[in-house]
Amino acid sequence: MRRTLIQNARIYTPDRPSFTGWLLIKDGKIADFRENPVPEELIRNADEFIDAAGQDLLPGFIDIHTHGCLGFCTMDADPEKLLKIASFHVTHGVTTFLPTTMTDTTESTVRAIRCVTDFVGKRGDFAKIPGVHLEGPFFNAERCGAQDTANIRRATAGECKTFLDAGIIKRIAIAPEFPENLAAADLFHEAGVSISAGHTNATYADMTEALRHGFRSVTHLYNGMSSFTHREPGVAGAALSMDGYTCEIICDNIHSHPGAQNIAWRCKGAEKIVLITDMIRPSGLPDGRYPQADGSEFIVSHNGTELRIPSGVLAGSALTMERGLKNFTENANASLEETWRCSSLNAARLIGIDSQTGSIEKGKAADLVLLDSEYNVKRTIIEGNSVFASQG
Repeated sequence: MRRTLIQNARIYTPDRPSFTGWLLIKDGKIADFRENPVPEELIRNADEFIDAAGQDLLPGFIDIHTHGCLGFCTMDADPEKLLKIASFHVTHGVTTFLPTTMTDTTESTVRAIRCVTDFVGKRGDFAKIPGVHLEGPFFNAERCGAQDTANIRRATAGECKTFLDAGIIKRIAIAPEFPENLAAADLFHEAGVSISAGHTNATYADMTEALRHGFRSVTHLYNGMSSFTHREPGVAGAALSMDGYTCEIICDNIHSHPGAQNIAWRCKGAEKIVLITDMIRPSGLPDGRYPQADGSEFIVSHNGTELRIPSGVLAGSALTMERGLKNFTENANASLEETWRCSSLNAARLIGIDSQTGSIEKGKAADLVLLDSEYNVKRTIIEGNSVFASQG
């Protein structure tokens, strides 16, 4: 039995205020954690020591909406490229993520589902993959964003079954204003898939009905959805006011203004917000123009922080999870003690893996991230193994 002892860490857990103490890992799981001092017996029996030097020890980040990076994408359906994406994530504190598709043909989507499913259960110096997130293709073209309108379509039972038979789907985004899509939501909900309202022009009434069909979240709050007005609150108003919805949010301060992030915090609180990156293919690359698989272009600008297609439409982000957590905590005028669960536990609950990971609790996987005071990732640990350690 291998024992790793993390000492002098500021530890964040669900059921008590943060504290400075130690955490013991046994065979990849969290065995115990308490305030200082460390019992002498633990020091004598430990196989590995990590000195956190007073830094913040959080559950590893869980990014449930992220398409790709470094020139690679989930839609490439290429295991070597998916491995590079998963390896990039651990350098930013992500211990679990859902490779996310783009709206495409049935055949391309099936290939992506199968490729991602082949990674489920694999372990190494890369982030864990529990399944795939389908972003589309059952959307409303009026709210397409950078999604390909040529492949946006209404759902059919046959296509839904094809997707479900292809592999492990943990989450799907659907526009709920169409009856065909609500019928599809029933099928996915019955299969245990988490359902989100995304790229949708739904009304407040549509969103009320969607709750009855298993919808429990909204995709990138404020983006790709009908906006709030005082006469028709739309998807944004429904998401912020209805307790049944958890809100994804991209906190790059581009997709959502700091003030809009603050409103989301005030409306939804610590339990109903999930921070995502929505990273796409050019994320992590220098400024420039980069081709998509279909030959069209993405433009990366503003020191690698903003991604647009040539028309000027935002196309995903170049955000990383630690920057998103920093931005959101500051914009919410909150403390890390309040917001940490928005980067891990809430996502784990949404996709049904919170009994295994997502928080620092005894018996859960030792999936952890160590941050300095500026939210820089100093170490990423997956199931007790240090898969990334900063050299700085």
